[in-house]
Amino acid sequence: MPSLPRPPKITVPIEVYYFDTDAGGVVHNVAYLRMVEVARTQLAETLGWPLAEMQSSGRVPVVARTEIDYLRPARLGDRLEIHASLHLMEKIRFILAFDLRRSSDNTLVARCTQTMVTVQLPSGRPQRVPAAWTDAYPELLAKQQTR
Repeated sequence: MPSLPRPPKITVPIEVYYFDTDAGGVVHNVAYLRMVEVARTQLAETLGWPLAEMQSSGRVPVVARTEIDYLRPARLGDRLEIHASLHLMEKIRFILAFDLRRSSDNTLVARCTQTMVTVQLPSGRPQRVPAAWTDAYPELLAKQQTR
């Protein structure tokens, strides 16, 4: 496996098209999730977990939770940069963070976090996050709480 990037983050350029917008030319709320999906897929690839491997092994990340804050409108024709990063890891869950910024002025238009759960298909049984990630990024492992 190639060496993993330090820190575990990428930037993905996205252009706003007609199908992303409403009648006023403003990006529709659900379009941001499609953009996040593109960035999430490219981040997984960069971190050594390509779609082809997911398909062949059946070991996949699934979205358990999405939180998104819409801060400023993006509009038809805007070029955005999605800054995607692996933020935190637990045993079977991991959290990804996304900042969506307008390229022309660096305005933060939306911020998103997604909690992902690693599962084995078709059973849906939880699996550990990739060992390569826990080895490469021990600083992102959630601290165990004592009771």
